[in-house]
Amino acid sequence: MSMMKQLQRNAVIEQLKKLGIHSIDGQPLSEVLYTTLLKTLALKRAAQDCKGR
Repeated sequence: MSMMKQLQRNAVIEQLKKLGIHSIDGQPLSEVLYTTLLKTLALKRAAQDCKGR
């Protein structure tokens, strides 16, 4: 994995952790597919946006 992709992945993991998500389907975030991390982050942000309105 390239350095840039690893940095992007780490940034997404950090954002999820700040939102209180530390695992997905029982797997640590470090073992979850990147696309699943992105989808989970998008869903969490969308849910927060709906609450804020």
